[in-house]
Amino acid sequence: MSITLPTSARLMSSSEYQIVSRVFGNTLPWRQRIIVTNGAGLQNRPFTIPTSLIRVLLGAAATGFLAPVTAAIGSLTTFINLAYVMNVGSAYSSLDTTQKGLLVHETAHVWQGKNSTLALSYVFSSCVSQCIRGGGAYAYTPGNSWSSYNVEQQASIVEDWFNAGEPTSGPLWGYIDNYVRKGIT
Repeated sequence: MSITLPTSARLMSSSEYQIVSRVFGNTLPWRQRIIVTNGAGLQNRPFTIPTSLIRVLLGAAATGFLAPVTAAIGSLTTFINLAYVMNVGSAYSSLDTTQKGLLVHETAHVWQGKNSTLALSYVFSSCVSQCIRGGGAYAYTPGNSWSSYNVEQQASIVEDWFNAGEPTSGPLWGYIDNYVRKGIT
């Protein structure tokens, strides 16, 4: 088991951002703060993490002569220049066509980071949920309070609602209308 290091990276495209804006409204960070890569986690699983935009943009330079400077101001740049890296593996080129559900699911993690007090909190919650429940970390039963769901369940609710055709009624609509579009994690 290994991770797949990214060989390609880009900003979220305009067409991808239009899709996710229909779901999340104005509760997302600017499109220019969402980076998409073809990297993947263990077992080729997509994952999304917050990072410093300065570190992403400077890349190798930040690890070279700028390393002492970025280390000294690392925490500050993380809060000031927060970006999100969506590692989506082989779906890299098809997020706005055949992989829209994955796009929405991973963007839900961007949304969780942007709308949380601490952007990294959803990463820790996801790791804990997956370690304890494995694949069951994504399973949910509609009707519970939004805050009772772990981050993977919340992302799955949003993805399932989207895949169902974005209905404005039904068991998942209340979560979208009352929490997601209001930026309430």
